[in-house]
Amino acid sequence: MRKNHTTTMAEAGALATPTQRIIRDRQGLLDVLAMIDSEGWDGPAATALLEYVRTEIVRPLVIDAGMRGAAASQAEATAWETAWVSLTKPSLRTAASPWGVLWQAARRAVLGEIVSATYATEERRGRSLAAAARNGEVAPATSLDALAATGWEPACVPVDLAAGLAWRQLLVQVGAALVDAGWDRTIAARIVDAVLCMPTTPDPRCTIVGWRLLAVELEVPPWQARRLALALRGTAEAPGLIPSLLTLGDDALRDAGLRSALQATRSRSRSGTSIKAPTTQRYAAERHPQATAG
Repeated sequence: MRKNHTTTMAEAGALATPTQRIIRDRQGLLDVLAMIDSEGWDGPAATALLEYVRTEIVRPLVIDAGMRGAAASQAEATAWETAWVSLTKPSLRTAASPWGVLWQAARRAVLGEIVSATYATEERRGRSLAAAARNGEVAPATSLDALAATGWEPACVPVDLAAGLAWRQLLVQVGAALVDAGWDRTIAARIVDAVLCMPTTPDPRCTIVGWRLLAVELEVPPWQARRLALALRGTAEAPGLIPSLLTLGDDALRDAGLRSALQATRSRSRSGTSIKAPTTQRYAAERHPQATAG
């Protein structure tokens, strides 16, 4: 008897709070927004409105676009959020057709998700690529899974083992040069890895780019990081040890300017922080004229 009484009370409570009825015309939307102003977006009127927007506006747009699976769920979530943002804007209450504004905002969000997925990028870039594709300038990205399903296989790219061995030997030489200059062997290996990951885009505001981040990564003073960057990477006018080894070979290890620059990375009081280009250029002209020519 107690159980039946509890059930009856629960049903009575459910009937006492009926779901807000949404009328799809301008005044109906304004009335619901007025109720939300007093209840807040956590109230029953807001819940009913957002659920209506999702099921009656957003979801049909996603289905009409032909989206399925995870892509459909993502598009529905994005369009629903966009519609909610539109509902919070004061301009919606003065619009002649506020439901049309919501529909258009949700539709644009769905189309944005489509171009984002097609070109594997963010929406603005995807729209630019879609416009370029209509003019025949670019082609949409192709799914590797789709290609594999039709029998396509990736091309076999031959590995140049000799080049890989030569590059590793070069890095060993760079690390050994740092050890000779007074660096610990473990720290020297970290320095080589960090310098190789430095940005390469030139900046007219500074001599070499990325040395400040290098100081943070290696946990060394800024002056030391800058000298390491200059000694190992160098500049276009004065190449450091790494590019000099690539063009001059072992002769770069005997370059007095490069050796002085490496020594200067250990002591702030030492000179030689700038690498003199004529020395390496002389080696190139005398020992490797073909490298200088081309």
